[in-house]
Amino acid sequence: MIEGSYELMFGKSELPDFYPMGISMFPVFINNKMIKQVMEKAQREKRWVLAFFPGTKPCFYKFWGSINAADEAGLPYLVINAGQHYDDRLTYGKYEFNFLERTACELGIRGDLALKSAELMIKVRWLARLLKKQWPDVTVVPVVLGDTILTSMVPPAWMFARGEKAIQNEAGLRSMAPKEMVKLVSSGIDECIERQFNGEWELMRNEPMPEQYDTFASAAGSEFLFAPLELNRDHLIREGHPEKNIWVIGGVVVDALSLKRRQKPDESIFDIYPRLKKGKWLRVDIHRRGNLTPRRFKAIIGAIIKLVEQGRHVNFIEMNANRHALEVYGLMDDLMKLKDRDNFLYTKVWPQYSHVIEFFESDQCFSVLTDSGGVQEEMNLLGKACLTCRFNTDRPETVNTAHSNLLVPPVDSDFIVAMVNHLYDNQGLYQKMSSAPKLYGSNVGRKLIDIVSELMDKGERPFKWVHEAQGFWQEDTTNLEYLKF
Repeated sequence: MIEGSYELMFGKSELPDFYPMGISMFPVFINNKMIKQVMEKAQREKRWVLAFFPGTKPCFYKFWGSINAADEAGLPYLVINAGQHYDDRLTYGKYEFNFLERTACELGIRGDLALKSAELMIKVRWLARLLKKQWPDVTVVPVVLGDTILTSMVPPAWMFARGEKAIQNEAGLRSMAPKEMVKLVSSGIDECIERQFNGEWELMRNEPMPEQYDTFASAAGSEFLFAPLELNRDHLIREGHPEKNIWVIGGVVVDALSLKRRQKPDESIFDIYPRLKKGKWLRVDIHRRGNLTPRRFKAIIGAIIKLVEQGRHVNFIEMNANRHALEVYGLMDDLMKLKDRDNFLYTKVWPQYSHVIEFFESDQCFSVLTDSGGVQEEMNLLGKACLTCRFNTDRPETVNTAHSNLLVPPVDSDFIVAMVNHLYDNQGLYQKMSSAPKLYGSNVGRKLIDIVSELMDKGERPFKWVHEAQGFWQEDTTNLEYLKF
């Protein structure tokens, strides 16, 4: 890897000091040799270059399917890693899914959401223009995924710098909730479940925040949209996106999950944490910002303590966000009082995806209490009942179509405990949820790459002026200096 200096990025003038408290940006790391080889290959073959932008821990396994399919198809591509995580536990996917030797650029972004957004705009603009200057006749199309900050910030940065729009995979994730949720919570457990499975639902896009903003904004900056399900396609069409630019291909987690079901880890998670070998464990991973608000978070922690004291087996997964909340609210000591119990296990986030899948598939995994979107998909695909600790969900199909998932709104600790115990004690419900139909398909990465290859063959481009879209004439986009991008 070759380090790109500030002088390379911005010229000899000093970088404007707009970061607060003297915070400065890390330099970009680039592999010039790799970039040159990929761009020249695309130039010779008259193909697009796909620029995949992973950022968060799940991105590495969610992107694996399409990157692997691009490899198999011989399509030119670059991996541009945001580099926003520097904890090995959050970046182990680089090793597990062989991203290191595929990565052409690492952006090294840091800071809070606003700072990361600003830094992404600056660095992505620089990279986009660098590629345009050196290879003006090569189309480079960003591929973003899901609802991360990269998903919302990369498309406008690229479009403003080059006049080319992006591909959004996992597009159309829009949160929904059962109508009159406040009445459902007070109507009793059985009625609450029945109306979740079979009642009316409505859009409720307040949360997760900022993920709902990210996925919505990303679609506006993307020319080609790949949706998991027809429901997601319907959302996009309702919002005005052209039907011809939307494809339903399945869930992005499918390929990596299938791989890890076949490839067992070198060391079992049950050898790393022997306590997990006995009991029916509820895995708890809570990290969404909405669940870190005071009343909700205290209800969740209170429920965990009550469940453990009742004898339920609980594995609490520490993440940066929930560790901070435990410290801020003074709840860490309360959890640590449980650490010597055989039915409680407090662990840091597991770095290997293969360990997560190994545990989910095992008889020792009873269920999860989660606020993750991807976990709701994984549990559906693995045939395990899921409990989603949220008031709404961007995977409503797992609840109201498959019936493999239940919303457990964190209104108070007693309600959470009652919902969890109801699933433990109701074998018929548990079997119904665990035998639910699988929703998210197979070979999803290959489907995306096949469609993208066809678009290239047809001479499609990632942006069209209206006169082009209406069939009048096509512009030469090699030189866009007249537009001052």
